[in-house]
Amino acid sequence: MSPVWQRLLPHGERSNEPRASGVLRRHGRDLLVFGLYALLTIVMTWPVTPRITTHIPGQGGDLWVHWWNLWWLKDSLLEGHTPFYTDYIFHPQGVPLVYHNFAWAHFLSWLPLQAIVGSIAAFDVVVLLMFALSGYTMFLLAREVTGSGWAGFVAGVIYAFWPYTQTHFDHPNFRAIPWFPLALFYLRRLLREGRRRDVVGLSLAIALVGLTRWQLLTVAAIILGWALLHHWLTEPDARRWRRLLQVVLAGVVGLALLLPLLSPILSDLLRGSPPAEVMIDERTWGQTDLLAYVLPSRYHPLWGDAMWAWYENLIVNKVYVAFVGGVTLGLALLGLFRARRGKLLWGVLALIFLFLALGPVLRVDGRLFEGVPMPYRLVGDLIFVRAMRKPDRFNIALGLPLAMLAAWGVQALRRRLPSRLAGAATALLAGLILFEYWIFPFPTVRPDAPAWYDRLQDEPGQFAILDLPLDPVVYDKAYMGYQVVHGKPLVGGKISRPTPEVLSFITGHPFLRGLYDENEMDPELTDVSRQLRFLAENDVRYLVLHKENLSPEKLARWRDWLTIEPAYESDALVVYRTRPRAGRDFQVARRVSPSLGLIEHTVTPTSTSQGALVTVDARWGSTAPPDRPLDLALSLVDPAGETVQSQRAPLSADWPTDQWPANAVARARYALQLDPFLPPGRLSLTLTLIDGARGVAVSEPVTLETIAVQALPRTFDAPPMAHRLDVAFGDGLDLLGYDASLGAERLDLTLHWRARERLDVPYKFFVHLYDAESGEVVAQADVMPRDWSYPTTWWERGEVVSDEIPLPLQDVPPGTYRIGVGVYHPDTGDRLPVATAEPGLQVDERRLTLPDVWRP
Repeated sequence: MSPVWQRLLPHGERSNEPRASGVLRRHGRDLLVFGLYALLTIVMTWPVTPRITTHIPGQGGDLWVHWWNLWWLKDSLLEGHTPFYTDYIFHPQGVPLVYHNFAWAHFLSWLPLQAIVGSIAAFDVVVLLMFALSGYTMFLLAREVTGSGWAGFVAGVIYAFWPYTQTHFDHPNFRAIPWFPLALFYLRRLLREGRRRDVVGLSLAIALVGLTRWQLLTVAAIILGWALLHHWLTEPDARRWRRLLQVVLAGVVGLALLLPLLSPILSDLLRGSPPAEVMIDERTWGQTDLLAYVLPSRYHPLWGDAMWAWYENLIVNKVYVAFVGGVTLGLALLGLFRARRGKLLWGVLALIFLFLALGPVLRVDGRLFEGVPMPYRLVGDLIFVRAMRKPDRFNIALGLPLAMLAAWGVQALRRRLPSRLAGAATALLAGLILFEYWIFPFPTVRPDAPAWYDRLQDEPGQFAILDLPLDPVVYDKAYMGYQVVHGKPLVGGKISRPTPEVLSFITGHPFLRGLYDENEMDPELTDVSRQLRFLAENDVRYLVLHKENLSPEKLARWRDWLTIEPAYESDALVVYRTRPRAGRDFQVARRVSPSLGLIEHTVTPTSTSQGALVTVDARWGSTAPPDRPLDLALSLVDPAGETVQSQRAPLSADWPTDQWPANAVARARYALQLDPFLPPGRLSLTLTLIDGARGVAVSEPVTLETIAVQALPRTFDAPPMAHRLDVAFGDGLDLLGYDASLGAERLDLTLHWRARERLDVPYKFFVHLYDAESGEVVAQADVMPRDWSYPTTWWERGEVVSDEIPLPLQDVPPGTYRIGVGVYHPDTGDRLPVATAEPGLQVDERRLTLPDVWRP
């Protein structure tokens, strides 16, 4: 062994060397080991260190909630109010944060640091420190258990850079957990030596677990509980009552240290609040996929891209990599079979966390094997197990027993190697483990906010903003990250374990409910400013659209619906005021009355034919309350100034104008069906306001658009036809004849009609195909002419209209059939009488029967 490594790795490998002569020398060696883990942390998390003042390690999602947590806890501390309730998210009702995941250990480390180096650098230092501490505390435990500094070093490498904790990019308090091995370290010493300082050490380690994330106390209880039982069964000293009482005392003191932070949860439970509301159960999909343990990391710089296809079917482990590593697994198996003592403790502990992580149903490559019962089912309903939410999260602790077994494997391997090779071989193993676990580049993000938020923080007053689109799973977390910059309350938000009441404000109003459910406003809502006023009356000053989270089509629909001009726009945001004001947020382009006018309008089409539909899309704005219900008249005026068609409608069907305040903004859509007998030419479309109560005009006509009206193409001469007839239907219609074409799949029938006069009823036509003997109808069609596009009310006197009617014959068997034709009133169903002098034609029940048709 080289002198350098001898100095670096004290204890266990140098039985002939006397113990370190002084405390300073002993701790100096430990500091060197910690420094080595710190150096490895810098390498394994590169480029976090060179970006330490501008970026934070991780990516998106819950990372922004953890970033917000630090800001909120600091604000609570400085302002002197409880951190367990906030009205800065889920405005205006606020939300309790009793069950929210505060990483108090991170916060208490970050708070003094941020005052010196800034909040971003302090955050990075704390995260990097946890990696190094995890390696060092695992090193202490493994060295203590195996008596080998080399074995302890490899165990520390495995535990510090365990892929599952590394890839919790959105959970800083899951990324490195140094307190589990520290707790085991002091528990072991306490049971063997019973010293007071070990009681203190165990108490602090337990407290630090709870301060990192309170749900991790479940993991700590499993680890410490099994270790205590194992030591009690295998070591006589551990069965002394004094030692057991010391362990109990350490647990009580550790939990007592947490009491100020856990007391809100305990109080809530004692009051009878059902924990089911906050203990979110994700066991049905949040279990570990068995394949994930052997799939190399998809984040590896060399083979990561090639692994994407293998990760495609995974669910949770598509993000949180559960890869054990080939070297780690080999060393752990070697340790399991070669360890002289302790393998039962670590082997059983590994199985416990493996089976917990696999969840209630075995999943392999995304496929569930329902017929394979898993041990998780026995404990999955326990509240402390459910507190972890996803079974997969038990992988956080799986690295600990595997690292210990790997340490025993290193010991077994070193015994078989010459002493001159043992150190180099162990260093090589550590290097291979680091290579398998390598993530490059380690993800980092800038905790920046769009420039408008910097301006917002300087705007006086306490008011809220509504960031859109709403989505507590994705977008709202980023909005909380922006809140760290601007400090204004948010309508949305994200907490770890929400209760149903959290969304009461959002789901209690149709407008917001639509935004939450569809991420889009309801286009049927026409009262724009009234919907926005609801927000304004609840102190929501701005509506903020995030362009990166909206498709161009959705953003365009938002702009169209809102009508008003943005208060601010950049490449990232479009911001609207919830109290629009005439002259600032919208301009009345066409004033129709002293208090009311059109912000904009669109008429489509501007060139059409008689009988067509013309629509007017109008956006109204008021400069003062109209104070009366208003209708409008849409009129068509010819060049001589004569009104040739007019139609009256409510100005706003959903929001009567006598309810409008000043600065109202409303949408309206009007449809004008052109008279099919309008004189062709250019006609002016005008709008006039009508007093809804008195029915008199209260404004001068305003011309909206000029409409070019073409004459409908009409035919007055009968076309050629195969079968000529002379049949009268009622007083207004004549059937001139028909054409029939029989195919394998259908019968195509063309009827040729003539209007004797203009008709005021849009008659419907029927065609029956019925059996010649039984009279049973086997196929039929009920239509309006030309596929419902040319009603009889559009027909000119003397006009000839040919109408094609297909009859499907797929289900009609061969035989002799007759065709029946009739005309009836669409509202009453009354048929028009049929009169004919044609020989061979039959009329029954006001239905004309044409000659027989044979279907082969």
